[in-house]
Amino acid sequence: MAKKTDLRVLKTQKAIKEAFLSLIQKKGFEAVTIQDIAEEAMINRATFYLHYEDKYDLLEQISHTYLKELMEVMNISFHLQNGEVNVKRFKITLRRVFENIEENRFFYEVMLGPNGIAGFTNKIEKFLFEKFKENFKVIVGDLNNLNIPADFILNFISSAYIGVVKWWLSEDTRYSPEYMAEHLAEVITKGPMNAIGYKINFKEEDSD
Repeated sequence: MAKKTDLRVLKTQKAIKEAFLSLIQKKGFEAVTIQDIAEEAMINRATFYLHYEDKYDLLEQISHTYLKELMEVMNISFHLQNGEVNVKRFKITLRRVFENIEENRFFYEVMLGPNGIAGFTNKIEKFLFEKFKENFKVIVGDLNNLNIPADFILNFISSAYIGVVKWWLSEDTRYSPEYMAEHLAEVITKGPMNAIGYKINFKEEDSD
């Protein structure tokens, strides 16, 4: 009996979450009401409140679930070891990230889309920042000993990841996770200028 009840609860929560995301996509978060969610999910308001305090609680729980899942596939120590980047492993990590986003595409399309949640991009960037920082500490030890300030590097990488993901979603994910992983790895490991074919000249020349 308990198992049957659990399945019923999961089914109800799934219906609520799908209805909620669909409504956000259509009219934006601020305009969505509990009554809207109840009608879209074909439940009553009382059922909604059995599972969530309000739409903000629902949003927080949904975001936490998806972002936690995303963070679990971002194992930086898998491809960074002994001061070296294992490019093959790096591509595997990136492929897993893009596969996860593709599997949860509707969530990310809604949240990062034109009617998405204000501040969600910043939230996911912060998630990435903290994840990278946590792993960097394990790998390099004292972050203050880096040639470039750690926050500079971490903010650059976090913003780059989100920018690429938003572009990929806007392109209807027409490129495969493997393709995205291959090219993002190339840009990150070689640098943008080198990746597009420019030779890098580090010699300083007089500006006169």
